[in-house]
Amino acid sequence: MRRAGGLPEPGERRRLREQWGLTTRQVAAAFGVTPATVRSWECGRTAPRGSRREAYRRFLAGLAQHTGVEASGSPGGRPAAPVPPKSAARQAVPAKASPQKAAPPSPPSPPSPARVVGRVDPVPAGRVRRLRVLGAAACAWSIAALWVILTCPPPL
Repeated sequence: MRRAGGLPEPGERRRLREQWGLTTRQVAAAFGVTPATVRSWECGRTAPRGSRREAYRRFLAGLAQHTGVEASGSPGGRPAAPVPPKSAARQAVPAKASPQKAAPPSPPSPPSPARVVGRVDPVPAGRVRRLRVLGAAACAWSIAALWVILTCPPPL
């Protein structure tokens, strides 16, 4: 089932990640956040915002698409059974091969942090300006204090 923001339900997010054998650390590295943030997205405490939200939505949609599972599940409210990707279905098994467990398909690569946030700096320009002004003010006060210490005569 989808939520208002286009993201699947939190439990579905975790299920998709685990189905592909991805760790929270791997997903966190791809999106430039901490593993704790990914866990909070998956349990519904928080949700990604801005460009990360759109990238995370596309990432989950890709995981669901490549497993053949719709993020919304089946009409009965239960998730549909996973179906291997088309490329795995086309692989021919030799007739004389011993029965072996088929290897799971490789997961799609998570988006790199550069693609997640685009070419835009993730720190807002207003915050950068405030930090620069604060740094300049601290430097000016340090120079003024040093000047007072060096130029004032010692007390008698």
